[in-house]
Amino acid sequence: MKKWIASALLGWLALAAVNFTAFFTGVSLPVCALSLLVAGGLSVPGVTLMVVLGMLL
Repeated sequence: MKKWIASALLGWLALAAVNFTAFFTGVSLPVCALSLLVAGGLSVPGVTLMVVLGMLL
């Protein structure tokens, strides 16, 4: 349980880091229920997937 919570927290921090650096990189992700679920459930690979899909689509 602690490992899952740590993984989810790391994913949410990665999502926050992407949005905090959006001014410099031009890449941002919307903070909605779906993105929070993906970031919490899949952690850093989920955030990476959302960034790559956002750039491709």
